[in-house]
Amino acid sequence: MHILDTRGQQCPAPLIATRKALRESPDGTAFRILTGSRNALNNISKFLTDNKIIYSVQEEPDFWTITVNKGNDNESAAK
Repeated sequence: MHILDTRGQQCPAPLIATRKALRESPDGTAFRILTGSRNALNNISKFLTDNKIIYSVQEEPDFWTITVNKGNDNESAAK
């Protein structure tokens, strides 16, 4: 599973990296995004929800892990 580590990056860099990873990932794959910023977590979560992309969030002591599952119906995020 691909891991996108955005810890230490300021917004909008984590969101831009997430959109790029979605464009480049084939349908049916999953990847993880690591972020240490609550603001980035909120922005990425909103983006994924708005685009109907399946994801889950796990809180770690110093960061969050967002697991994204890119399915065949998630085409809008790749644009």
